[in-house]
Amino acid sequence: MSQLSDNILLKGDKVLIRPLEREDVDKRLKWRPYPDPLYSHCNVGNMTEEEKEAWFLKRKTDVSRFFLSIDDPQGRLAGFVSLHQINSPEKTAWFGIYLGYEFVDRGLGTDATLTLLKYYFEELGFERLLLDVASHNKRAIRCYEKCGFRFTRKKYSDHDPRRNIDIFGDDRFKDIREYFFKDGETMLVEFDEMEITKEMYEGTTS
Repeated sequence: MSQLSDNILLKGDKVLIRPLEREDVDKRLKWRPYPDPLYSHCNVGNMTEEEKEAWFLKRKTDVSRFFLSIDDPQGRLAGFVSLHQINSPEKTAWFGIYLGYEFVDRGLGTDATLTLLKYYFEELGFERLLLDVASHNKRAIRCYEKCGFRFTRKKYSDHDPRRNIDIFGDDRFKDIREYFFKDGETMLVEFDEMEITKEMYEGTTS
């Protein structure tokens, strides 16, 4: 099995996936914020130089995570993609991706996911990739299904920034309240766990 490389350059139809660079922290700070409170955890406020450096080093030096940058066709930083909880002996990992607000609904997330899947299975030789996605995030779920992921199970988490939103008191969220519930004083958020195996991936590319 190949090793993860700091020199990785993956070209998709719409994106370039490359190593995380220190200047990406500053580029991210220039993104337009998400106006929807459900995604406000993707926004960042002002950061000191020390905080920027810490954010960068945490992702660059964490051996349990492989964190990469996504550029759009114009060469602008559009988002980040990561592999985490990497288990080389079992050839599994967990997948994560997020895009800046102005880069959604342009097919960049789908292209980035497909591009990484090709590298993950064909070059690295991994056997299974998993992810968690908030059950109310139907756009993301459709993207993952398009890329070949399938649903495996429901799970609930209180370690999610969306739990602090007034889901039951704010009518903006009445259509997604079914994905949130109170366990005593704890707000739990419903997630879909999804997976794609090498066999499933090869079935979509044959």
